[in-house]
Amino acid sequence: MTVPPLHQSTALYLSWIGGLCGGFVLLLADLLPFPLPFATPSSFFSAIVVLEIFFVLLVWPLFVPSLLRAGCAAPALLVYVGVLLLFSLPLAMIGANVSSVDAAGLVRSRAHLAALAALGAGVAARLPSGLTWYLLGVFSVSAAPPFWFFLQHQLGAKAPAISIYLSPFWGAVAAESAPAWVQTGLFGVAGLLLLALTGKRKAAA
Repeated sequence: MTVPPLHQSTALYLSWIGGLCGGFVLLLADLLPFPLPFATPSSFFSAIVVLEIFFVLLVWPLFVPSLLRAGCAAPALLVYVGVLLLFSLPLAMIGANVSSVDAAGLVRSRAHLAALAALGAGVAARLPSGLTWYLLGVFSVSAAPPFWFFLQHQLGAKAPAISIYLSPFWGAVAAESAPAWVQTGLFGVAGLLLLALTGKRKAAA
């Protein structure tokens, strides 16, 4: 197994840190011509987590095919996931401090983020030609349950009780911890399985 070229990794890390820092500045600096209703101290940590989830679900998988072509083994993609989590840890800790989130909440958010990143890497490694359908599926699963809940709240349309367990964004910011841990287990196992299968297929070839 060869080490991928440095510029591939650099583009990934700069995109990750640049996106998070850009969102961080927008939340704090009040640069937009309109106020952000969710940019409050109590929800600041949740906003940072949502930014992270957006990246690992929708942007990070786009880097995976180029990393694999450069010689990175599929299971070694977890190293990149670990580095992404390490780089974002200071911002997450600042957000947790601002929003008064305890250590358990911080650990839960890191585990949830790692599971989602592993899932994105697994899908991109195993089914690179299906990334378009993956992105469409992520959008549908992420947006449909909260919208259904909104309809329930506004119009009385009954939403399934499991809706909160389907949307990764909703599960991450839910007041209770069960949805995030359930998603961490399911998505994490699915991602690890896909990476393992991809590694075995390439080794056999």
